[in-house]
Amino acid sequence: ITRGQLPTPGVPAGAQEKFDDLMSKMVKSGKPVWSSPRVQTQMGAKDALVKIAKMSCGLEDTYAYYTPAELLVGFKKSAAFQPRVIKQNRGSAGEGIWL
Repeated sequence: ITRGQLPTPGVPAGAQEKFDDLMSKMVKSGKPVWSSPRVQTQMGAKDALVKIAKMSCGLEDTYAYYTPAELLVGFKKSAAFQPRVIKQNRGSAGEGIWL
């Protein structure tokens, strides 16, 4: 479960907060978790990929566009060299991905 998947129809109210509290307790006790809720919120789903782009685990041609103008200019430039993936939504369930 990643941050943001729990507030969906059919899931009891407060489930995300309970999950975040549980994961935070696990981190504090020294047990490894994928990443803490604090880190997930701080990094943001797509921003995290951009922030690690220049690290050995990242891809240097990873970009984020925050305005329509940035998307128009930046995406056209990067797509001219190779196929691109566009992700419009936060989350990791696969919604909103265009190839």
